[in-house]
Amino acid sequence: MKHINKLGIVFLMLLTVSSFSCDICGSYMGITPYNSKNSISFLHRYRIFNGYKNYQTQSQFFPIAAYKIAHELPIDSNNKINNYSSKDFESYKIFELRLKYFIFKRVEANIFLPVLNNKSKNNDVFVSNTGLGDASILMGYHIIKPNVDAKTKHKLVFGLGIKLPTGNHFAHDSQSNRLPFEMQAGTGSYDMLLNLNYLVMRKKVGVNFNCSFKKNGMNNYREQLATSTTNFVSFFYKISIKKIVLYPSVQCNYEYSKGLFVSNKSVMGTGVNCFLLGPGLDLYYKNFSLNTAWQFTTYENVDAGLLNSAGRLSFGLTYSFNGFSKKK
Repeated sequence: MKHINKLGIVFLMLLTVSSFSCDICGSYMGITPYNSKNSISFLHRYRIFNGYKNYQTQSQFFPIAAYKIAHELPIDSNNKINNYSSKDFESYKIFELRLKYFIFKRVEANIFLPVLNNKSKNNDVFVSNTGLGDASILMGYHIIKPNVDAKTKHKLVFGLGIKLPTGNHFAHDSQSNRLPFEMQAGTGSYDMLLNLNYLVMRKKVGVNFNCSFKKNGMNNYREQLATSTTNFVSFFYKISIKKIVLYPSVQCNYEYSKGLFVSNKSVMGTGVNCFLLGPGLDLYYKNFSLNTAWQFTTYENVDAGLLNSAGRLSFGLTYSFNGFSKKK
């Protein structure tokens, strides 16, 4: 009866889901602690594309109006000539609520509930769309649970989930023209999620590998994203200061997808083949953890005349409670 009650609670939680998980970012957030606890997290991600290949030599991380709201921004919808301005950009912000609940000792249920703010500026035409996105549900099974008393600790988690088409994928502008696919809050499709996370740590040094795959469905506009993969590696070091534990890290991220297909035909310039590198810092204090990362693009395969990936910034705050846990 105890397990049945837990399953019932999780099932009710799954029924109330309505939002989004990043199409290319995967579900990883921070260096997960060894003990298995339920948690509630808030995650913010910011991804920016700025600077045209072969036209600007350096991309900006915060071009005007990409992150903050601009009080005045010129708009000229009659300008049809691409001027390859350094002020052009595409920015994607996600504010995401994450819930993790352990059904059994080795089985966890994860729910992702995001709000998206997508912006673009091209030839002085500014587009912005904010709304609830697509909800994601991911079930995780702990294949290897770490022995906290061992010198070398291993942790392996396999995840299987689904992304639901709960976000708006038919948002329009003031002239009733549908916004571009990349500006929509949702994709309008059911997608399958696969995730594998492995952590190994000896004494104070560790490595965390996270691989995510996403098989995308087709929406009613016959739009479909190609299968995407994100491979993440974090090299970290543990520093203990009284009750505070710090994990400074160097993080690598590789993203790949053939991009968008419409009626089974590839849309040029929508593919992703990108490697990002940068520092990270995770802080743990009692039941709270703060996770931060700032990654810059070090390699990207992008066609001439298209926007470059400048990088991404993310931070998260987590509160852990109860669950099947053992003290470290």
